[in-house]
Amino acid sequence: MNDGLTMLDDRSLIQSLHKSILFKDIDTDEVEHIIAAGQGRIVEPGQYVYQQGENNRHFYIVVSGEAELTLNIEGGGQHIVSHIGPGGHFGETSLLTNNRNSLNARALTRLSLLYFDADSFSSVLLANKVIQRQLSVALAQRLLVSFHDHADSLTKINATYKGLTHNLDPTYFSEPQALATAEKLSPDTDKEIRFAESTIARQINKAVQRFSNNLEPVLLSGESGTGRRMIAAEIHRASANKNGPYTEIDIRNVDPTQLEVELFGYERDFPAFSQIAQFGVFERLQGGTVALYNAEFMEPDCQRQLARLLKKAASAKNVAITGTSLRTRVIIICNDTSRQQDGHNRLLPSLYTLFASEHFRAAPLREHRRDIPRLIQYYLKRYSLQYGKNITKVDDQTLGRFMNYDWPGNLTEMAGVLQRAVLLGKSHEPLSHQIILGVPKSEGKWEFNLLRLQKIRAFLASRHFPVLPRAIVGIFFVLVLSALFFGPMRAEKNIGLTLSWVVGWPLLIFSFFFFARTWCSVCGLSVPGWLAQMIIKPERPTPPFIKRYSGWIMAFLCILLFWIETAWNAYQAPRLTAWIILTITLGALFFSMFFKRRVWCRYLCPLGAINSLFSMPAILELRSNTHMCMNRCIDHLCYNGDDAAEGCPMFRHPFLVDNNRDCILCGQCVKNCKLNSIHLNLRLAPQELWNQQSPRLEDSFLVVSLAAIFYPFAINQKDPEFIRNSAVTLSGIGLPESSPLAAGILFLVCILFYLTGYAIMSQIYARITGNSRKVTAAILGYGMIPLVLGAFMAAHLEIFVAGLWLLPANLLEMVGMEAITGPGRVMSRDATFVLQFITVCGGLVASLYASHRIIKRLLAGRRYSFEMFLPSALLLCLSAIAYLVFL
Repeated sequence: MNDGLTMLDDRSLIQSLHKSILFKDIDTDEVEHIIAAGQGRIVEPGQYVYQQGENNRHFYIVVSGEAELTLNIEGGGQHIVSHIGPGGHFGETSLLTNNRNSLNARALTRLSLLYFDADSFSSVLLANKVIQRQLSVALAQRLLVSFHDHADSLTKINATYKGLTHNLDPTYFSEPQALATAEKLSPDTDKEIRFAESTIARQINKAVQRFSNNLEPVLLSGESGTGRRMIAAEIHRASANKNGPYTEIDIRNVDPTQLEVELFGYERDFPAFSQIAQFGVFERLQGGTVALYNAEFMEPDCQRQLARLLKKAASAKNVAITGTSLRTRVIIICNDTSRQQDGHNRLLPSLYTLFASEHFRAAPLREHRRDIPRLIQYYLKRYSLQYGKNITKVDDQTLGRFMNYDWPGNLTEMAGVLQRAVLLGKSHEPLSHQIILGVPKSEGKWEFNLLRLQKIRAFLASRHFPVLPRAIVGIFFVLVLSALFFGPMRAEKNIGLTLSWVVGWPLLIFSFFFFARTWCSVCGLSVPGWLAQMIIKPERPTPPFIKRYSGWIMAFLCILLFWIETAWNAYQAPRLTAWIILTITLGALFFSMFFKRRVWCRYLCPLGAINSLFSMPAILELRSNTHMCMNRCIDHLCYNGDDAAEGCPMFRHPFLVDNNRDCILCGQCVKNCKLNSIHLNLRLAPQELWNQQSPRLEDSFLVVSLAAIFYPFAINQKDPEFIRNSAVTLSGIGLPESSPLAAGILFLVCILFYLTGYAIMSQIYARITGNSRKVTAAILGYGMIPLVLGAFMAAHLEIFVAGLWLLPANLLEMVGMEAITGPGRVMSRDATFVLQFITVCGGLVASLYASHRIIKRLLAGRRYSFEMFLPSALLLCLSAIAYLVFL
C-alpha cells in the first residue's frame, strides 16, 4: 500500500471498509488480506478520479470523503447519477463489462480511496464468493435504480429546460433586428427613435454583463410579465455554468409540504451509495442553474433553510458534516413587494440580505413605451406564422391605445391581447376592433350561468329569438306612430303618447338594470334597417371616422335628444314624439342600407348610448369561456358568421367582451357556438365598473352630463310650465322669448356645473394617485353610473305609477266607451317615494363601492386610506341628496 492511506491506521481502515456492503460479512483477517492487495490514492476536491470514455480499469472503495458519479449530456454539461460516501465503491462496471468508463467520477471533498487493478480485482475480490455475490447484487440494484432515477430526472430537467419558452426571442431586439423591425413598421419614424437600442435589449444586456462573470446568487424582481424569466435564462447561458442544466421551479405549483424535499432532498445518514431520487434539486443540478420563480411564496422555514445553505455554501442537509460545496447557481425571481419579518408571501430579511448586492429589477412596460411598436411587430409576426395569416400592423388609433395603456400584465398581457386579435383578424388587414386590452372573465365567484338552465338556453338558441320579438315590437311601433301622427292632439287622449312616455320609456329605463341591453336586440326602431339588410346585404365596413369618434357623437346626440324633449316638452306633444321616433328609425335604416351589421346601434344611436352605459351595473352579463375560445375554437362563427348564420351584429367577439356596453344579448353567439363557450351570467357585483380595461373619456363625459341633465328633466316633469316661464324671464333681460333657448341655458348651466366639479375631482385624484388627469377623468365617471341610473329609475317610477291610469282610459276611448274621469295612481305618493328613496340609496351605495375600487386601482398597489376616498364620496352623497330633493 502506498502513502495514500498512511493517514489511517489499520483499525480505522478496517472499520471504514466494514461500512461497505461488500465487507459486512467478511472477517477481519480476510479484510486485512484484501487491504494488502490494494493501493491508496488521495483526490483533491473537484479533481476527477476518471472521466467518461476513459479506459480506467480500476475498482475503487471510498475510505473517507465523498465522490459523485456524473453522466455527460448532449450539448455540454453533466447530469448527476449518484453520490458515493465512505464504504461505497465504484468502477466495477467497466471491469465486469470490459468496456470504457460510462460515467465520470469526481471528488466532492478530499477523497481517500483504496483501489485495485484488474488483476487484483479478479484474483482477490472476485475470488471471495461472499464479495462476489454482494458485488453482483449491489451492481444489479445500482444499475436498476440509477437507470430509472437518471431517466426520470433527466427527462424532468430536459422538459423544464426545453419547455421554458418566453414571450420574446431576445435576439429579435438586437440592434440589426431592431433596425429592420422599426423600418418595416414605420419608414417615417424619427431616426433617433428608430435607431436607438431597445430598452428590452439594454435591460437583458445589463443583467447579463453584471451577473455572468460570477456564480453568486441573483435576485430578479419586477412586476409579472416583465421578462424576468427570460433574463434568468440569459444569465445562465452567459455564465460559467452555461453547459450545465437549467431548471425553473414555480414555487406556487409545488405542494408546500413537498417543497423542502424538492429543493433539499431527503435526510440521509451518508450511505455508501446515495440514489439520485434522494437528492434535492440543488444536488441534482450541480454545475447548473436553479431559478426559483415566485420565490416570495416559499414558507418561512424553507426560506431560512435556503439562507443557511447559501451562507455555508453547502448542498442539501449533509452540509455540516461532509462540507460538500454548492456548485449550483441560485436565481430567485420575485414580484415588487416589500419584505416582512414573518416571511409570508414576502422574502425574509435574512434571505434578502444574501441577494441585496446581486439584485436586478426588470422595468415594467409602461416605463419603456417606445418599445411598444417593436413588440407589436414581433407578436404579429409570431402569431401570424402560428395561425397561418399575414397580419403586419394595427391601425393608428389602436397603436395610440397601446401607447396610452399602462399594461399591468406587461409583456404577458400584450402577447395575449395580440394573440386573440390575430385569431380574429384577416390577412392583409390592420387590426382594430379585434383588440381588447385585458382578459375578460367567463363566470366568477358571485355569478351563475343561466345557460345551465336548458329552457333558457333553448330560448336564446331558438331561431325565433330575437326575430319574433323584434317583429312584434316593430308592429307595435307602427301602431304607436300611427296613433301619434293621426290620433288626438291632447296628450292625455293620445294612446301613442301614453305608450311612449308613460309606459314604454319607464319600462325601458327599468330594463337597463335587469336585462342590460336586451332591448336593443328587439328594438322596433331597427326593424326597417334589418329588413333592408336582408335584401341589400351591404358589405361596406364602418367608416374609420365614425369608429374613432363614436363615443363623442353618441354623447352629443344623447344630450341633443334630452334637450329637444325638454325644450319642446315632447312628453305632451304627440307629433314631436312621432318625429323623434321616426328620425331614429330613419337613421338606423340609412346606415343599415350602406354598411354591414348594426353600425347605427353600435356607434351612433343616442338611445343605444344611454342603454350601453346604464346596462353596465346590470345584474345580467354575457361572457365567454376564454380558454375554450382560444384553444379549441377554429372557425369563430360567433363573430365571423357564415353563409348559414350571421356573425355578431355589434362587431364583438364574445371573448373580447369585458363589459355590457357593446353586447345587446341578441343570442347570435349562443346559436353559432358549437362548444357551449358562451355564458349568460346572473351576477351580484358589476366588476366591469372598476375593472374596465379600456375606459373612455367620452363615456365619463356622458355619465357626468346625464347626472346634470337629471335636474332639467325632473323640473320639467314636476312643472311643465317652468321652461315657458323661464323663456318669459329671458325676454325681460333683453333675450328672445324662446323655450328652446331657456332649456338650452338650463342644460348648459347644469352640465357645466357638474363637469367643473368632476374636473376638480379628477385633478385631485390625479395628484393623489400619480396618474395623468386624462386617465383619471376617463375612469372615475364609471363609478357614478349606478347612482345616475338609480335617479332616472326613481324619476320614471313616478311617471309610471302616476300616469298608468291613462292606458285603460285611452283604450276605452278608442272603442267608444266612457273613459275614467280624473287621474288615478297605481300606488300612493308616499309609497312611491319610499321606493324612490330605496332606489337612489341603492345606487348611491353601489357608486360608493365602485368609486372606492376605482381609486384603489388608480393607486396600483400603493397605500390606500379612507381620506383619499372623501372627495368622491362627498360628490356622490351631495348628488344623491339633490336627486331626492328634486324627486
